[in-house]
Amino acid sequence: MKKNKPGPQKGKKHSDVKRSVFGERLFNTRKARTISQTELGKRIGLSRRMISHYEGNAPEGPPLSTLTKIAEALNVTVSYLLGESTLKVIKDDVKPNIRKHLKALQDLPPKEQKTILHMIEIASEKNKVIIDS
Repeated sequence: MKKNKPGPQKGKKHSDVKRSVFGERLFNTRKARTISQTELGKRIGLSRRMISHYEGNAPEGPPLSTLTKIAEALNVTVSYLLGESTLKVIKDDVKPNIRKHLKALQDLPPKEQKTILHMIEIASEKNKVIIDS
């Protein structure tokens, strides 16, 4: 007996796959954020295959705890992912150039992250800026 492989049928692109509302919003938001299924999975503790499953026409979405993690990782509201709201982005006061540097910092090895964060703390103390931990 031949097993069906995950993904689109032969001759179809991933963008042509029939999706649930949740799957469609998850797929489009992830693509807009230029995050791979593997990367999103790593951020929230799921396999690439589960992300693919949720992006498809899965009869049931993820558990609430996973849904919350997905929304946070993509910086969108849970209501948006579920199709209950058009409010997409969680209000974010971080300037784009700072966000770019935060992403770079996040991708560094832990030892280098610690060094840079220590430098920020020193600069903050020098300029009397209070950092909440």
